[in-house]
Amino acid sequence: MLKSIDLDIVKRAVKIFIVATICVIITTLFCYFVHPSINDLKNMGNASEKIGEAKGLEKVWKYIVNNGFQVPLQMFILALLPIPYLYLINIVVTILMPGIMFGFILSFDLHKGLIGCIAFIPHYTFEVMGFCILASALYMLNKAITRRFTNLFRKSKKENYAIKVNLINVIKSYVLIALPLIIIAAFLETYVANFIFEWMS
Repeated sequence: MLKSIDLDIVKRAVKIFIVATICVIITTLFCYFVHPSINDLKNMGNASEKIGEAKGLEKVWKYIVNNGFQVPLQMFILALLPIPYLYLINIVVTILMPGIMFGFILSFDLHKGLIGCIAFIPHYTFEVMGFCILASALYMLNKAITRRFTNLFRKSKKENYAIKVNLINVIKSYVLIALPLIIIAAFLETYVANFIFEWMS
């Protein structure tokens, strides 16, 4: 399976994941020193309220629909625009929201905040890595589209990248790596995260 995947996509995804994780840590530490009100923290959680109300496999399915289909579709549509890195907006939101929330939680209750961070690690790793794989593949597709667009306004044309080849790489990366990782993350977030939190509390 991995032989059919461009290894450059995986290598680039790992780099994106490392940067994303550093951003989560920085955001968490920054927000730790901000002392928000309880209402601010509640408002942060309202975005995922509908998913949070579901249980069991229903909750897993809602995570898969949102993170496995809706978010990747948004990223794909943004990648079709000849604007570099616009498709990373979803990843930025995905990493900043938990970072802000954990910073807030740690400032209210350090012990529970630390447990929450530890419980968050497994599904974060799979979910964000899935997004990073997709973003890495979209990088070359977006680059190919952007190059075609900018060449329209250049007197001296630069070499075009193959849109079809990069589109196929996006599909393969999504189906073979990104979606399976996101599905695993949905199960981890539904079952394992709660288990770790309750076990360590």
